[in-house]
Order: sequence, then structure tokens, then C-alpha cells
Amino acid sequence: MKMICYCADDFALNDEISHAVCVLLKKNALQATSCMTQSPIWHKQANKLRALKAEINHPIEIGLHLNFTHYFEHSNFLYYPLNELMLRAWSRTLNKEKIRTSIIQQWELFVEALGTQPNFVDGHQHIHQFPVIREVLIDVLKEKNFNGWIRNLDHTISVQKYQFKSKTLEYLGAKKTLKLNQKNHFKTNTYFAGIYDFKNENYAALNYEWLKSAQNGLLIMCHPAAAQPKEFDEIQDARIDEYQYFNSEQFFRDCKTFNIELQPIGQML
Repeated sequence: MKMICYCADDFALNDEISHAVCVLLKKNALQATSCMTQSPIWHKQANKLRALKAEINHPIEIGLHLNFTHYFEHSNFLYYPLNELMLRAWSRTLNKEKIRTSIIQQWELFVEALGTQPNFVDGHQHIHQFPVIREVLIDVLKEKNFNGWIRNLDHTISVQKYQFKSKTLEYLGAKKTLKLNQKNHFKTNTYFAGIYDFKNENYAALNYEWLKSAQNGLLIMCHPAAAQPKEFDEIQDARIDEYQYFNSEQFFRDCKTFNIELQPIGQML
């Protein structure tokens, strides 16, 4: 029996994503979700998460999806286009105090809505492992006496087609972030999967390959949505494909085929 965890990113980005995540958490197709607390619908969707957690009998984990690269309209949160953030991070010209303030804002919005610390922290577009951000994040988490885990992108499990993308993400800070987490005694997932290009892909077949190569302690990132949102989302078709698969009996049959037990990462650490 191999224990793995499916985590949906982007909770509260829009209603369609949030609805899908709640449906899948309820039936234990997902075991975790990470939340965008800057979203204007965050508090409304957080209330649904609280109610869901009280209703179900199996454990789930709710994390903070740290964001610097998605712009929410009519907000004054710190924002950078991804390319600019990468340039500033690797040239170490990011303003540490601004990064710190934004991390604390997002943390406090989480705690205010859910009444508890996040079970884990990760990053939208994996920005939590960028230079400057990763060091400031560790300092904030130490101040907050954080006792959860941090997403680790080292040791990726990937299919041949996406090995280059997986290795690129590893080299974009994963190894240094893992060492930093270990040095500061923060727990992490052991293995990571879920990387693909969101285009013209048979998601069921892709997931089958991840399950075939699964190791104990594997975290699989996913991005389901129940329908197309009002606002354009460049991966909206892939999101719907993911949701349809996770909401099917085939998903659970595939897990059974490979002797998979679905559990939150925190239950494995």
C-alpha cells in the first residue's frame, strides 16, 4: 500500500474552482487544497470549507497558496508579472520588507477566515521556492511557530514527455528550498508530481502514469474546476478535464489498481 495525496491549487480563485474542490474533497478524491486568500471571494469560500470540514469524517488539509503573480482586480496587493518576479528574485532586487508584508497579509487573511494556521504552505506558480521569497517565508513561518509542512518540488515523478519541465522546476529553486526547510526543521512532502502543459492531454492516462510510478509520500498537484468561469482562464479546459476524471469511478479504480491509499501529507509525516 502506497500513501499519496492529491492537492488542488487555486481554491477561491473563482467559484467554479472552489465548487469543484469542495465536491472532490467531500468524496475523498482530493485530500488537500491550497487557498488564494487575496481573492474577493475568499471569505465566502472559506466558510464553505469550514462547513465541509465539520461535515466529513475523513481528514483533509487546507493550505496557503502564496501569491505574487496573479492580479486580483480592485486590490492593492503586491503583484508582479511572473517574468519580472523571476528577474527580480534571481537578481535579488526584490524588496524584502514588501515581500514580508505581503506574506503576513496573506497569512492573516487565512487565519481570520478559518480560525487556524494553514496545514501547509505552497506557492502560486511555485514562487515559494524563488530566491528572496523562500528566505523571507522561512523567517515569517518561524515567527508564526508554524507546525505544518511546505511543498517540496525536489524528487519529481514525471512522464517522459514532461521530464524537462519537471527538471526545470527542480532547478528553479527546489533543491535550495528543500535544504533551507531541512535546516530550519520544517517538514515537507517527499515526492512531487502533477506537472504537465495543460494542453491536449488525456488527463486520465497521464494520472495513470503517475500512479504507476508512485512512491510513498507522493504529493500530486492538480487544478480542477467544475465549469468555465466568467473570466478567461488559459487552462480552463484542462481544469474541467481534471474535474471530470476525479469525479469519476475510473479514478478510484485506478487508485485500486496500484494499491494506493489516499491520505493528507500531514498524516504521513
